Amino acid sequence: MKKQSISRSILKVLVYTLRLVVGLIDFNWLWIRHLKKSNIRAKVDRPASSIRVIHNRIRVTGWAFDEISKDVVPVRAKVGNETVSSCMESKFDFFNTEKHSKKNVRDCGFTISLPLLPGIRRVFIQAQSSQQKWITIRRFVLIVLPKFRLWDILPGSALTYNQSVIEENKALDENIIAEIEQHIALMIVRPTFSIIIIITQNERENVLRTLRSVEQQLYPPHEILLTSDVRPETRDYLLEYNELHLPELKNLEDIHGDYCLFIKAGDQLHSHALYEFASSINTHTQADIIYADEDVVDGNGRFRNPFFKPDWSPDYLEVFNYIEFPCCYRTKLVVSGYQNYCQYDLALRSTEVSDHIVHIPKVLGHRWKTSALMKHKKTKGDSERQYLQHRLSRTGRSGDITEHTKHRGCYVITPQLTKNPLVSIIIPTAGKTRHIKGKPVDLVSNLVTQIFELSTYTNKEVIVVDSGTLSESQTHVLHHYRCKRTSDSADRVNIARKINIGAEKASGEYLLILNDDIEILTKNWLEQMLGHFEKPGIGVVGCRLLYPKGTIQHAGIVFVQGHPEHVRRRRRGDEAGYFFSSCAPRNFLAVTGACMMTPRQTFLDIGGYNEDFPVNYNDVAYCLSLGTKGLRTVCDNGLALTHIESASREKSIAISEVAVFEQRWSEEVGRDPFYNNERFNQTKPMFRCEQNVEHV
Repeated sequence: MKKQSISRSILKVLVYTLRLVVGLIDFNWLWIRHLKKSNIRAKVDRPASSIRVIHNRIRVTGWAFDEISKDVVPVRAKVGNETVSSCMESKFDFFNTEKHSKKNVRDCGFTISLPLLPGIRRVFIQAQSSQQKWITIRRFVLIVLPKFRLWDILPGSALTYNQSVIEENKALDENIIAEIEQHIALMIVRPTFSIIIIITQNERENVLRTLRSVEQQLYPPHEILLTSDVRPETRDYLLEYNELHLPELKNLEDIHGDYCLFIKAGDQLHSHALYEFASSINTHTQADIIYADEDVVDGNGRFRNPFFKPDWSPDYLEVFNYIEFPCCYRTKLVVSGYQNYCQYDLALRSTEVSDHIVHIPKVLGHRWKTSALMKHKKTKGDSERQYLQHRLSRTGRSGDITEHTKHRGCYVITPQLTKNPLVSIIIPTAGKTRHIKGKPVDLVSNLVTQIFELSTYTNKEVIVVDSGTLSESQTHVLHHYRCKRTSDSADRVNIARKINIGAEKASGEYLLILNDDIEILTKNWLEQMLGHFEKPGIGVVGCRLLYPKGTIQHAGIVFVQGHPEHVRRRRRGDEAGYFFSSCAPRNFLAVTGACMMTPRQTFLDIGGYNEDFPVNYNDVAYCLSLGTKGLRTVCDNGLALTHIESASREKSIAISEVAVFEQRWSEEVGRDPFYNNERFNQTKPMFRCEQNVEHV
């Protein structure tokens, strides 16, 4: 047996070597011979060589036209069984004497972007003749290697966060400071800032620590005031810091600066903070609220626990005051919104009356270690819950506010719906059975039964879109629960088309697109998702999905290197995540279509799912399309369902789908506003701080 195993291994090596040698032989002379017999004239300009070593993707450019009609001909790339169409101009200027120059190749030729998995790939570039035949014009052998960085494989070689901060501070030499001072002198708008230090009893040392950071500002403040986090008339102590010559803020009308910054005693501002705020105000002259990122500093001057915040996220703000520090408000908002001496109340009220909110993706605030520890003390939590409850009343909503039972400082809204809309649940299915815990489970029958037996929301209908292959027992279950049923009997699988067919049959105000391999864990799941639509501007709501073993399968989709990825996949299912990213609602660019709720009229107005994405990317493209219309995507990770991923189909991504997605959305997703690509890890995204030296 051992000899047979060795023989098989040797045979595999020989076969693989033979395939490699054959693959490297250049047959382009043969393709040129066939090309000359046709009316097609073509050339591939890039890549020039027939054998290339690349990472992940390659861009192919050239030109191709019909010698008789002078028209551009279709060009495609063929990789195995996959084809990728080119991006081309409609007409080729055959009589232009410069038609072959580099200047005109892009104008009159073709471009193909090929994303490739690691391995040896043979790529055929083909043009279509007037007889509708595909003729090979070039062949490449591509050796695709995965990208890696030295510090990913050498232990201890990556910079720690504290080291990266030290390196950044070292880079702030006199020349950079001189440039900043020159910029300040040339600013068209010179905003004034009032620094308001929030103190309690016996905090002289903390006040001095904060003052030192204020004194080091490159852009000087207009005034410094002292206040407390309770009303002056209810305070049982005096703010006695006369030796510091700091006035107490007794009346909000006495604030003289254009903008206000609240700083808890002990917390510190980066020396560039006010300059960055002033610079942002010059760029965004209508800005009413500007916030930046933060970290924690200890007594030894070590920096840790950075919070790289998302861009403006209204739904995330209802989880906790993520914009609290450092943040500056236009003074008129403070006068009206800080009446209760609570920064969370100020943030909630201010964002209800202004949407001119700017995020500076830089760490400009350092929380003092004791400040960070006391951030969620009980008295503060009680008052913040009260003001969040007031927020619901002001925005016409109703619900209960509680603190997360496991994750302190995270607030949970349990909605009490003011309306009772019909929800149409669309389930595309292949009618398959899956073994779960050793027992066969009929997926669609199991899901439909749970929807009606385990859900407390009653105003719903279920539409099952099958492939015409449901069994008699499955049909009986659907009939028992009065489900609507329709079929898509096309030979080629197209899940997007199935969902669009289901939407046409739906009568509900909201659509819930649901995989058939879902199991329900929470009875009020539909109410929880519907509650988000009582807020304005919501286009899509998703939720946390767990693998059968309880780890995270989906907690939102982020974009790394322009491609969508599930964040924190396979982490513990009951974790808090990165600043409550896995246990509470958070805004993302997209969520998975395995469980996605959206208004039916919005779905129809946008044209439904794009059927050019038959299996993958259709859900992501839908979310991105709504984003271009100003509608938000929310992933409510306070709600969880079980997802037996890929039970209905084999998991694969067609190269053609990747190419279409890149062509349509690459510019829009180059930067993810909810995932800091300069600071967070790019491989298997986790919200994990990864100091890439390119960005330090």
